Formats: sequence, C-alpha cells, structure tokens
Amino acid sequence: MGTQPLITLQAFITRLFEMQRDDLQQVIGDLSQVELEFQPSPSANPIGFLLWHMVRVEDGWIQRVIQGEKHLWVRAGWARRFGMTEDQRDMGYNYSEEQVRDFKVPNLTLLIDYFNAVRGGTLAFLTQWDSNLIGAEHRAPWGGTISTTEILSQLVWELNQHAGQVAYLLGLQRGLQRPDYMGPLSLSK
Repeated sequence: MGTQPLITLQAFITRLFEMQRDDLQQVIGDLSQVELEFQPSPSANPIGFLLWHMVRVEDGWIQRVIQGEKHLWVRAGWARRFGMTEDQRDMGYNYSEEQVRDFKVPNLTLLIDYFNAVRGGTLAFLTQWDSNLIGAEHRAPWGGTISTTEILSQLVWELNQHAGQVAYLLGLQRGLQRPDYMGPLSLSK
C-alpha cells in the first residue's frame, strides 16, 4: 500500500465543501414541498428553513466577511427572487418561534439554485485563495475580529450540523431510505 501525497490546505478545504455539497444533494434531491415544510413540533425548524439558513450563512461568511463584498443575496438578486428583504443580516440566526412559524418555505428549485450559486462562489473563491492568508483577520459581525481559520472552521461545522438536521428530519418523514449510503465518497465507487 503506497503512501498518499500530502494535499494543500486549499485543496483540503475545497474538498470539504465539495463533499458537503455532494452529500446534501443526495439528501435533498427529490424533496416535496410538504417535506420541506415539515416541523416535528411548532418550535422546530423545517427543512426548507434550515436549507435557506445554511446558504445565507455561507453567503455571509464567504462573500461579506472574507471577501468584503455584498452577499449574493443582494448583489445577484436572490432576495428579490425569494420575495424577502435585502437585509444582509437576516440569515435566520436567533429567529423566534413566531418568525420560524411565519417563514414561507421556498420551493426546492429556488433553494437549490441559490445553494448552487453560493457554493459556486465559495469554490471559485477557494480556487484563487492564497491559503497562506489562513490567519488573516476580518471584522466579525458581532464586533472585534475573526481569522479566516475560525471562519472556515465555524462554517464547515455549521454546514455539517445543519445538513445532519436536514437528514434527520427527512428520516422522521420517510424512514430509513438508503441503508447502504456511506457518504459522498461512496458515490464515486
């Protein structure tokens, strides 16, 4: 058994985002509107809300905080397509039970299109990113500074946490669907 060559930090982080994308696409590929809106209790987030929130957070961290650009949410007109406010701070964070209840879950096509635009932007950024700047400091949304390391670590953690919640909520509705699924690496075999 030969040794695998070391990969760059840039390639490693890019692969994390690609694997998370591939796994999420497997989970949400054929969701119905009813499944997107399902809440196991009035205080639980529906799948559609979680998907929207995940993409808004990625858009904010990568576009606004790291790159210093407006979110694609505003710059590319996604807020208008969703029929929502262009407030870049509105990402579903700290929503009350009433706000979650009143959230109009968009259709799957719109959610996937926004996800693909944001993830495409993230991957494009990563291809030109100088990973030697991993320690660069950025203005944190809550004040103070935050490093690129902390942002990317937080983002990967949050995306995986919410993707697991999405899969769990789908499992509550459909039961075990693919007992043979071993994650995105198994898709290439």
